Amino acid sequence: MSNEKFKDKPILKFVHTADLHLGSPFQSMNQYDSKTASKLSAATYDAFNKIIDLCIDERVDFLLISGDIYDGKDRNIKAQLAFRNGLNRLSQQGIKSFIVHGNHDPLSFWSKKLKLPEETIRFSSDKPEKYIYKSKEGNPIAYIVGASFDNTKNATNAVEMFPEKDKEWPFTIGEQLKTWLRFLS
Repeated sequence: MSNEKFKDKPILKFVHTADLHLGSPFQSMNQYDSKTASKLSAATYDAFNKIIDLCIDERVDFLLISGDIYDGKDRNIKAQLAFRNGLNRLSQQGIKSFIVHGNHDPLSFWSKKLKLPEETIRFSSDKPEKYIYKSKEGNPIAYIVGASFDNTKNATNAVEMFPEKDKEWPFTIGEQLKTWLRFLS
């Protein structure tokens, strides 16, 4: 396939991650030596920092986080600060972050005291929202559609409420899931 049809299109670079589970406690740590136990204890934070480093090194347009940032409503302050600090690092580089909250970090459990950077967009749980990501010149290059969980036992299938992709939309993230689910049924 020729790249000719893409030559005038802006390049979109993003990283997608999910299920970070920052601060997740490891069970049976006493079976490991102290060095291994320490590494395991820091593993989720190290992985998150590597994701942030990748975003900065690759100069991505944005980071998309799809739920389960923490392990549950009992998240520790270290996990909250690590998350905020990572997003601050991205924001300082002009990189946006998009967050769709999952069943382990639903909006109703989210700390109102943890101030996230302005470059961070969090999707509500009321209905799927659409965010238009624009190039530096102001041209739309991606539509991001998302809906967060409001609580841990969200019975509503938000995918069914996702808008159909308009043929005028540029690259779209979110609607593909709906199309794929329809294909499987």
